[in-house]
Amino acid sequence: VWEGIDENGKNKYKDFTGDGSITSEDRTVIGNANPNFTFGWNNQVSFKNWDFSMFLTGAFGADRLNLVRYAMCTSIPDASFITSKEAYEYNYDVNPDNARFASLKDGGTNYAASTQWLERANYVRLANISLGYTLPKKMTRFADIRLSVSCQNLFTISSYKGMDPTSSAFSDGNVDVTSGVDMGGYPTPRTVTFGVKMNF
Repeated sequence: VWEGIDENGKNKYKDFTGDGSITSEDRTVIGNANPNFTFGWNNQVSFKNWDFSMFLTGAFGADRLNLVRYAMCTSIPDASFITSKEAYEYNYDVNPDNARFASLKDGGTNYAASTQWLERANYVRLANISLGYTLPKKMTRFADIRLSVSCQNLFTISSYKGMDPTSSAFSDGNVDVTSGVDMGGYPTPRTVTFGVKMNF
């Protein structure tokens, strides 16, 4: 359990055993990859020749271990470097009074599996929205024609700092272990689709 940065710019971790040192005995279970609550709302409305539909989804209570953020904010191993603006601006070496990240020169141990990189992955997402208009056969003379446009993943509202709060790890099949670990899974893309449907 991460407890912040000490006066020397080193990471502090909770000493559960009280023996004055951080060892494997001070480990504890952190986070829960499964949400406490999920929802989905699908709505369809039609008016004259117009039709509209939308699908809203979300989840609350799940945690993600953001290892992408860990890699961007730390210089581990020594040959790597930080690529996060936040980590640069609030690093102990640059901003000791408001440090959120340990010193790169002598930050001590930096555990990837700690609460420093554990984040809530609550989100609300407009998964699909569609608008269509139907030209009747009496107008076209040969068929009913429906013109439509739809968008998938139009927006996501979330405080999660990773690319996608629903992302998962690249897994070797052991989902019980890797579930909830964000190691850079490809985010859900935003796509726009135009359609023409003819009913003869």
